[in-house]
Amino acid sequence: MNRAGRYAASSEADELELLKIIYELTEKERMIMWVEGYIDIVIEKLPDFAKGILLDQIRKWEDTKEYVKNQIEEIVLQPHYIESLKGSRKEFAISVQTNYPQYLSLLFSHYDGKLKDLDFRTFVYRRRYGSKKKRF
Repeated sequence: MNRAGRYAASSEADELELLKIIYELTEKERMIMWVEGYIDIVIEKLPDFAKGILLDQIRKWEDTKEYVKNQIEEIVLQPHYIESLKGSRKEFAISVQTNYPQYLSLLFSHYDGKLKDLDFRTFVYRRRYGSKKKRF
């Protein structure tokens, strides 16, 4: 939890001091609060006139997350993907890497039956601020 989250969770949190902390954070740091799930605590403690700052960003990130989720749902329903699920893990890996390399982590989580909302949030964060590798 970053400084804004710790301050918002404390009992002596002041609205204006929290607002100052939020303004000093980069978008990357704000997005980490969203990924880790404690941004709601921060929003509750902000003054009403300042909540829009974070709510607009959250709306944008949530839209991206829903887009990715829809893409994964479409891929999972494709006959080629269903066929690759029936094979071994190695065959599945080759198929996913060949056909859907941008969604590799999410599709492996789906294969293992462990796909969660946190996975989508982390995926959106990494797509935006991940390593300098080639993006698809």
